[in-house]
Amino acid sequence: MRRVLRRLCSDETGIALVMALMLMLILGGTTAALVLPGAVNQRNSLKSADAKQAFALAETALAYGIGAAYAAGTSGPVTTLQTIAAQSGGGTGTWQATKVNTTWSITANGTVDGITRSVTEVANTPTTNYSVWNYLYSDSTTVCTTISGGVTVSVPILTRGNVCISGGGHFTGSQLKVGGTLSDIGGSNVGTSAAPVGIVEIGGCTAWKADGTCQTTTGTGCTVQPSSTYTVAVGTSWCNGKQTPLWATTINSTVDVTPQMPCIGQSSTLDPTCPSSTASWSTLTAAYAAQKALTQTGCPANLFDNDATLNNSDASISSAMFGSTAYDCKVGTNEIKYTPSGGSCGTGTLLVSGTLYFDGSLSMGCGLKVVYSGQATMYFTGTVTQAGGTQLCGIASCTGSWNPTTAGIIFIAGCWTNSTGSTLAATKCVYITGGSTAQWGAYATTAYQIDGGSANMGPVLANNLTVGGGSSTLIPFTVMPPGTPLNYGPATVPSYWSG
Repeated sequence: MRRVLRRLCSDETGIALVMALMLMLILGGTTAALVLPGAVNQRNSLKSADAKQAFALAETALAYGIGAAYAAGTSGPVTTLQTIAAQSGGGTGTWQATKVNTTWSITANGTVDGITRSVTEVANTPTTNYSVWNYLYSDSTTVCTTISGGVTVSVPILTRGNVCISGGGHFTGSQLKVGGTLSDIGGSNVGTSAAPVGIVEIGGCTAWKADGTCQTTTGTGCTVQPSSTYTVAVGTSWCNGKQTPLWATTINSTVDVTPQMPCIGQSSTLDPTCPSSTASWSTLTAAYAAQKALTQTGCPANLFDNDATLNNSDASISSAMFGSTAYDCKVGTNEIKYTPSGGSCGTGTLLVSGTLYFDGSLSMGCGLKVVYSGQATMYFTGTVTQAGGTQLCGIASCTGSWNPTTAGIIFIAGCWTNSTGSTLAATKCVYITGGSTAQWGAYATTAYQIDGGSANMGPVLANNLTVGGGSSTLIPFTVMPPGTPLNYGPATVPSYWSG
């Protein structure tokens, strides 16, 4: 028995096995400790590379988005999510544009192996300039903007050229901005001692460059006639704004608004911002063709044209638009709807929406009184006339509570007198007369005139202005109807980058 026990106690076979197992565990743990960090580092390195690639892909997508924003100009890029073409190295790049006031925010994403990086940039695309639509505006540097005949003008005036106030004419508007010279003579006045004009600006330009900017400025751009005639420097002597006949709170020798009339195809001889010395009328031609291709329903015969050709031929527009029969005319998404009461010379309601083109002239007469709603720009190849005590207003009774944001029409007159627009009406292209009341904005390629105790409460853009009639109060358009001719400021470099 003792021998057996002694032999068992001295047998080391089991101990060797246990020690072998322990050594294997130790070696295994050491190996894992060495291998795992390397694997983790490798994985992190791969993720870092993927993240860098995703960021680069996002920047590439951003470049696509910014490029699209600038290429689209004032119309802006598409707003749906866009996926760029496949790039070397794989992954997916997308961008999406969101409008923020007058700018476009472009957000781009790059995704590689499930890792996404994002970048954002603001594209300052060409900005819309509404400023010229806050005035009675004259573009001519050869025809003086005239206020005479005892009329009182109480609306702001901006002109590239000269202003001539005479014959008992009175200007009482808040702003008078004259790129050329001001002549205030013959018992006329600008403001009064009790109510001076807020701002008078007289640039004093006497010669203009081809692009419409001033070439030569005179130091004596202000002429007044309290008893004798004085021609002096702006802001000095009789033109300091503090005595009859020129009263102003502020009087400056520079104009803070750039005079610029948007071009719709007339020649640069009429408007220096136009690209050609020959009238192309490309805007009207392209828009007319686009409208002709749209589906039309409910439209009276000869409302837009009488021969399907842009040639200033339709003499039936007025009777079709303001006839004795109701209609609801839809042209694509645009609409004009008229409901008469009391026949063609009675009263009526007009609903308008969108942009509409008419191949001829519009003439309202015989005391017709129309109240309209909606916003629209209405182009005519010919002229626009409102006479005979008519009313076309955006509110009942034509009161000063008119809100052009909900009821605003801009009439655009090409002023053609022939079939191609190569000859234009020299006078009265847009003409309001005979005690009529107008609550709409006007664009006359050549001449705008109001007289005969009439009143216009809307802004006016014209090559030249003749203002008679009665006292008026201009109510500016803060939201322009679709299709209104506008100026645009230049695009600036992108800003507000983040990512």
